[in-house]
Order: sequence, then structure tokens, then C-alpha cells
Amino acid sequence: MRSGIFGAQHKIISSRVPGSVGEAFEILMENRGLDAVSISGELKDLSGYLSMRGMEEGALLMARHMARASKIVLVGDYDCDGITSVAQMALFLTEVGYSNFEAVIPLRREGYGIPERAVRENPDAGLFVAMDCGTLDRKPIALACSLGADCIVIDHHEVPPGEVAPASVIINPKHPECPSTFKEFCSAGLTLLFLAALRRALDGNFPSPPLGGKYMALAAIGTVADLVPLVSANRIIAGSGLRSINFHNWPPVVMLADAAGIRERAITAGHIGYYIGPRINAAGRVSDGRIAYELFTADKAPRMGDIARELNRLNSERQAEEESILKMIAERLAGRPPTTRTFVMADPAWSHGVVGIAASRVQQEFHYGPVIILAADKETSTARGSARSVPGFDIHAALQQCSDLLIKWGGHKAAAGLTIMTEKIPLFTERLEQIAMSCPAEIFTPLVKIDMLLPLELVCDELIEALRRLEPHGMGNPAPLFASRNTEFTLRKFFGKERKHLRLGFGNGLEGVFWRGAKWLPDMSPGEKGRLDIVFQVAWDDFYKKPSLVIKEMGRFLQ
Repeated sequence: MRSGIFGAQHKIISSRVPGSVGEAFEILMENRGLDAVSISGELKDLSGYLSMRGMEEGALLMARHMARASKIVLVGDYDCDGITSVAQMALFLTEVGYSNFEAVIPLRREGYGIPERAVRENPDAGLFVAMDCGTLDRKPIALACSLGADCIVIDHHEVPPGEVAPASVIINPKHPECPSTFKEFCSAGLTLLFLAALRRALDGNFPSPPLGGKYMALAAIGTVADLVPLVSANRIIAGSGLRSINFHNWPPVVMLADAAGIRERAITAGHIGYYIGPRINAAGRVSDGRIAYELFTADKAPRMGDIARELNRLNSERQAEEESILKMIAERLAGRPPTTRTFVMADPAWSHGVVGIAASRVQQEFHYGPVIILAADKETSTARGSARSVPGFDIHAALQQCSDLLIKWGGHKAAAGLTIMTEKIPLFTERLEQIAMSCPAEIFTPLVKIDMLLPLELVCDELIEALRRLEPHGMGNPAPLFASRNTEFTLRKFFGKERKHLRLGFGNGLEGVFWRGAKWLPDMSPGEKGRLDIVFQVAWDDFYKKPSLVIKEMGRFLQ
């Protein structure tokens, strides 16, 4: 293990250097603890999760309300997971002919959770169904119950003891009484399972539509975009959903892919993470999450196209705000390396809709442990924002230790949201750092896990096909990462709006792209040759129709 750029530790998992594509695939399977069964899970393997705590009870409760034509209010968070969950539920109700329902997507300024207006504006509702929120929303759920309504919560956030909302039914695999062996579902995946249970509970009183197609697509998009581990049941949901997206051409996703410029490509989990998910999230970040919900529930293609283009515009606006925040932070740091394990910063100029993704970028680019970026409000003297953590540091548990300083908070081990009085930020920053300092130092040292040293002559069509068997990639199942020592390359060109990206040439016509790589080769000119260690992924180049490298690092840091 050696230190590379940013002080990262580089660990090559397997010491074997493959002599063939078959051997390389064998090493990848060993590195991930996979076998033929674990990479070929099918939808039928999800049936066991229908016995999850509350699943059958909740389905029977909703079926009873549908039988007596109760008004049903669907509430979901304003992010991709919440929106795809509510969209699934709304599409199902519409498809079975049930029209007495309302959908509520909160505005981000209302904060995370069920907004009280959802209850107050629907006093005649018989049932509220909260998705991707609700576990800790004691006040709005108590209000709904006081008006005589039932409440079903379908959620996946952490469940602190003694703080659970008084819902009629809570479906949350992280509930201490839930026996589910798999705990890492997101709400979109749980909603798909709930619909399977509901379809059975309706017992012929309504039509029974198949839950493939659009339902699988939405469950996959929510699962990938919410960054839950793509292992076990999530792998089945994501893989099945991606197949549905690519073979059934559901118009809302087609329109969104077209707006993102990836219409002609086979959609992968990476495309959802980088193109589809951000455009859905952009609605809630800089405008109104309901815009994205309406894309999935619109019934006319022209309307879908208009909404997809609007989401694309909102995403561009989000990107500009994000870059502005990153630039301001970089200027304040002025190139200084991290001197603390944690990072907390607030500013009234920042939009609370963008601070979450900015926190992720700060963590990646400046290599702090937990990062908290806050949008301050001078009028209320409060700040609201997002936390992002590193593996091994439970940000939810850390915030719990700081709860006396916070107005509101919630989330899970890797990400959370919080609201705090601005005057308490210094004390909060100090305490968070103390908590981080009590943890082992290696948690806060970036660790780059490289699968193996891969001879570049093995980068071929056969390797591309082998790697596809490991998809979908995401949290818990990252795309394979390879390395090559003292590799000769030719700098082909600088490209991009600010000429900050590189195209590099290697032997046998193999080329690669190093996004934002220009700063690592500042003294080279196009046509020059060099030798460096490289860390890379293997991808299919849609434009040139051949395998290529996606360079992640270059330097001299491999033993």
C-alpha cells in the first residue's frame, strides 16, 4: 500500500496479474465475494421480502380504504427516491381505476419530512401514505391520526429509539423489530414490494396490472440515484429495472435521456447516476419536485417532452450554482490542505437546494471526512444543509450526539440533513471534530481499492462483455478499478470548454479520457510522450465504437 495524490492510500486487492480475460474476470469475482448465483438473481428472489414487518398489514389496510373509496394522500420526499416512489403509487392507483387520491411533493424550503399542509389541506383524507419520509414525522402524523385518518409509512431512514412517529403501519427494514435480513433498500424499492403485496391484498376487487415496465424502471432509478448498496435485493431491482428501461422504452425515461443527450445509448446505472438522477433531483433542488413527478405521470408525449427539457434546464442551473459554491470554498481554503478531519461551512449566498451535492463534491475534491455545507438564512438566524460522510464514520450517530445543538436532523449513516441556529455553528463544528478525533485515523485517509494490475493488451471487446456481467455498479458494487505501472502514453489533446480534460493515447490504438486531468499534466503539449502509473476503469466508447480507458489518477505511486 502506497500514498498517492491527495495522500490517498492505494491498495491493490489481488496480487495476481491476469494472463487472460477469463482470469481477470475470475479475480474480479473473488474480490467481490461473488459467485454465479449471486450475479444472476431474479425477480422471484424478492418474494421473501413481502413478509417484511408491516408489509402485509399495510397492504391490507390500504386495500380496505380502496374498497370503501377513501381519499388517499400520497406524500414523498422531494428527491429522486421520494419522487419515484410516489410516482409508482400514483401510476398503480390510476392503472387500477382508483382516482380518489392526491399526491404531495414538499418544497425544499419546507424541509425534509411530511409537511403539515399535506394534512391540513386534506382533512377529509382517510389514508396518508408517506414514502421516503415519515418514520420520525411525529407531529404531522399525530395530526392526521387526530383527524381520524390512518397513516402508512414506507421509509428506509435510521430509526432512533423512542422517536418513531405514531403511524398505523411503519414499513422500514431498519426498524428494530423488522426481521428483514437485508436492511439497505431505498423507498423506491420498498414501494415496488409494497405494490406487489397490495396487488395481492386487493383480492380481485380491482384489476391486477403487472409490475414490470414503468414500475421496475422507477424502482431502479430511485435505487441507483439514492446511492444505496447495489447488492442483494437492490442488485436485482436495479438490474431488472435497467433491462426494463432499455427494452421497453417507457416514454418519460426516453424523453429524459433525450434531453440529457444519451438517447442512443444503452442506459446503465452510471447513466442514471450521472444523467437521469441529477435531472430528477434538480427539480427539488432549485424549483419544485412536483415537476419531476409530473414527468412520470403525464399521459401525453408532448407534455413529457416539455417537462424533460425543463428538468434539463433546471439541472444546468443547479450545476452553475454548484460550481459557484465550489469556487467560493476553494478560494477560502486557498490551497491549504485539510487540517481537521471534519469540514463545516455556511454562507447566506448558498442555495439550500444545492448544498447537498456540493457537500459530496467537497468531500471528493478536498478529501475531508464528514462534510457539512449549510445555507444560512439571515432573517431567521438559522442554517439548513446537508452532511456527507465517509465509510466507517456514521454521520447519523454523530448528529445524534450533537442533537442538543440542532433544531432538526435526520438521515442515515452516509448522508443526513440538518437545521441549526447560526450562532451554534461554531460549537457544533467543535463537537463534531471531537467526535471524529475519537475514531481511528485510517477512517479519514482516502483508500483507493484497485482490483488488480491489468495488462493493457487485455482491454478488448471480450473484456467489455465480461465486465457487463458484473453490472449494475454502484455503492457496494463499484465498477472495477485497474492499474498499470510505468505506462507509456501520448497526450493527444486538451478538450472541453476550459480545456481541462485530456485525451490520451496508449499502445495498439487504445485511447483514454482523463476528466479534469489537465492540471496533472500542466507542462506537456499535445504529441508529447510520457510514462506514469495510471489508475483506470474500462468503458465502451460509444463515439469510436471500441473499448477505452477512463483515467482516474496518474502519477508515481504504485509499488
